[in-house]
Amino acid sequence: MYYICKNKILTMPKKVIYTSTLPEDVLNSVNDYSEINHISKNQVVEKALRQFFFKVKQEDFREGFKRAAGDAEMNDLAGAGINDYLDIIKQNESEGK
Repeated sequence: MYYICKNKILTMPKKVIYTSTLPEDVLNSVNDYSEINHISKNQVVEKALRQFFFKVKQEDFREGFKRAAGDAEMNDLAGAGINDYLDIIKQNESEGK
């Protein structure tokens, strides 16, 4: 299966079947949300997992930036990059761009 988005053909991810168990209260919440929002239970679980993994990636990035902030070499590189950027802006302003 595929669909077209902004003149690009994108393929749908392959679906696989899995079996899992959930605590009864969690399953009841999935059922309730599914009924209220008129979506399948599978879509509820998929949405929740995608949000979970998005937050995991965000936290990984956050931790990486924290480590980089404490690294003197990374701070020096960032400072050099900012100075280069400011030099380019000044040059463009003097050339009237």
